[in-house]
Amino acid sequence: MPLDPAAVQAIVTQHTSYWDGQRPRMRDYKALYMTNFWDRDNLDQRVKTEVARAFATVESYIGALFARNPAVLVTPDLRQHGNPEVAEATANQYLVSAREQIEDATRLALIFPASFIKMAPTVSIDPLKRVETSALPPWEVIVDSTATSWDNQRWVGHIYLVPLEDAQARFKKDGWSHRTYTRWLDNDMPTNSAGGPKSESTTEMWVQIVEVFDLVADKLLVWSPDWEGGKEFVFTGVKVQVGALEPGVNANTSKDDVTVEMVHETTGIPYRSAAGTPVVPILPLYYSRDPETPFRGYSLIARIYDQLRDLNVLRTYQSNGVRRMARQWLVLAGLLDPDAQSKIAEGVDGEFIEVSAPVETDLTGKIIPVPQQPIPADIEQFAQQSEVDIQSAGVNAPFVSGSVTGVTATENRLLQEYTASQLGRMARTRDALIADMARVYNTMLSVILGEDAEPLTLPNPIGPTMLSADDLTGDFGYWAVDGGSTPMGDAVKRDNLLNLVPILQGLGAPAQTLLAELVRVYDLPQSFTEAVEAAAEVPLDADPNAEDPNAEDPNALPPEGQL
Repeated sequence: MPLDPAAVQAIVTQHTSYWDGQRPRMRDYKALYMTNFWDRDNLDQRVKTEVARAFATVESYIGALFARNPAVLVTPDLRQHGNPEVAEATANQYLVSAREQIEDATRLALIFPASFIKMAPTVSIDPLKRVETSALPPWEVIVDSTATSWDNQRWVGHIYLVPLEDAQARFKKDGWSHRTYTRWLDNDMPTNSAGGPKSESTTEMWVQIVEVFDLVADKLLVWSPDWEGGKEFVFTGVKVQVGALEPGVNANTSKDDVTVEMVHETTGIPYRSAAGTPVVPILPLYYSRDPETPFRGYSLIARIYDQLRDLNVLRTYQSNGVRRMARQWLVLAGLLDPDAQSKIAEGVDGEFIEVSAPVETDLTGKIIPVPQQPIPADIEQFAQQSEVDIQSAGVNAPFVSGSVTGVTATENRLLQEYTASQLGRMARTRDALIADMARVYNTMLSVILGEDAEPLTLPNPIGPTMLSADDLTGDFGYWAVDGGSTPMGDAVKRDNLLNLVPILQGLGAPAQTLLAELVRVYDLPQSFTEAVEAAAEVPLDADPNAEDPNAEDPNALPPEGQL
């Protein structure tokens, strides 16, 4: 049974209620990462100090998990559908442009319980650039928390705010109510004179949009509580710009000058896998999960939240304790005049201070320093124990902190293969996201192309070709690699080929085949292989000084009858 507006409203209410309860803790997670944990409570004038331990922990993982140049290796469809070489080229071209979004999603998933990547169609002259990528925090994505796996969900949704004018232009409808723009983390923090939530825009009017993918009924539903009171759907389906570049249109042409065909999909979710199942362009990134409720997630910062808070409290205590250790003196009343007191307060080196007392007066006991109570050693020990607790929680790999691991070469290889550490497990999760992004992009691109074709130029031996939707329609295997489609990755492949040439020759590989591969990989002139083919009758290993058996002997006698 398809979802109706009342059911969508109930799902949104349940989602909002859950995350409203999580907002204070989410705000603390971000504040710890941003090193402003005390800002909201700094109502008194006491000095409050904190350490950037949460930032260092998260960024140490980012340094190990970020994809320098994300790419995929595409393996063929078992039924020989589509073109894996073309699918690999289009996917890698997209992934390079989505590198920052992958890093943003990784950072969000480390600070908060999870994050998501949303890929949405957008208007562009170039068909290859009609997919927009965004990294989303967990409170913006509606998930079916009762599902045991991502593929078994009944619905997936996205909640976001758009300007009122954009909503009217997009859906061609009136009757909207509006609200002010408010960041979700600040939504329950009254800051204005009327006690309302903090708003970052005083002139624009905004509306809330909810996109829900109904996976049971195969529908894409657009609902808003700000249109007609949420009693009806705003729109059913999706708008996709279909078709390749028009004749005479180039990359410098404004999109407002391009006439494009828009398809309105109202019969179901337009994106389909090779098996015909709907594809949701919202992808999850969970580095840790709640064992009982997998799609609620579990944050890296949550694992060490208490230790991070204790470090800030202890550092604040130490900071205030050091500031109380001022140079103060107890002076017998009347012994120092105001001028002498000011000189002591200034503490100028080599300063002479005269006292109003007879020469024979003994000053012992009349000027003594105020005794200071030292900071207990237990405070420093407790701070060290908090650091040990953070390390024992396994949030840092040994090489991140500079520790010597003492592992063997085999163990290092296992670490690189994602089998020996928590960091390796998280890298495997990131790679799965990259592979899914490539798969979804090619699926969306097959819809965007429609019946048109787009010219491409691929490396040899394919060379120039025409991209069509049929090339991308296949049950390909997608495997994430880092730097696989970059100049540096290609240079490594070329070096490896040179090292393999002697081995291949020893195994009996034809010299002409090796030459053709070297010409292709190094982009050498084709005349090299043409010259070899023209001289194919002469063995490549023949001695150039050897006599031709068919040549005439100059010392031989002429045949009988000839002089």
